[in-house]
Amino acid sequence: MGGFFRFKSKLGFSLLEIMMVLVIMGIIMTLAGQRYGRTNRSMRRDVRHFAADVRSLRHKARMTNFTYRLVINLPENKNEDATYWVESTSKKYLVTYDEDLLKKRKETLEEAKKNGARDPSGFEIDAQVSRGGPQPLPKGLVFESVEIGSQRKEYTAGRVYIHFFPEGRVEEAVIHIGDGNKLHWSLALHPLTGAVDLITKDKKLKDMQQGS
Repeated sequence: MGGFFRFKSKLGFSLLEIMMVLVIMGIIMTLAGQRYGRTNRSMRRDVRHFAADVRSLRHKARMTNFTYRLVINLPENKNEDATYWVESTSKKYLVTYDEDLLKKRKETLEEAKKNGARDPSGFEIDAQVSRGGPQPLPKGLVFESVEIGSQRKEYTAGRVYIHFFPEGRVEEAVIHIGDGNKLHWSLALHPLTGAVDLITKDKKLKDMQQGS
């Protein structure tokens, strides 16, 4: 047996040395695979938790008779973390994307801030739901984009609002989340039922509408 292990390869390594290298490589690959698996599972868990939080906003709106909105801030600088938070108002709120009305609302809001007044719409950060203020996604996850159905537009930068109304309606939207590499999830918000579907791939809103 000793003579067998003293056999030398053409590169000058014994068979025992080659076997030891293969064993070490196998251990390293196994540990790396387990670590990746844990990371992958933890990210999937975090996305499911986020989806559950979004789903709960419809219930909160109906129970409190408030209008809630999920705010997602997508920075122009991709080196900065995107953040999200929840705002609510007891006032009746009409969602509009008319450019003139939006411009007027912006001017009114700026004037209110200048005078130290609150947002005329009544929207304020819900500290309890938002855990105190703007939050980034859990480590390893990023907001890739947000689609708003009524605007037929996909946002990759800027501040995006998704509204949840007291009567149970939800603004149609798809939130795209990923790990910055190969993993992608799409959270689809249905306007009438308020359901939030978690799809384990990057799927565009128009493809979902065509498939329905």
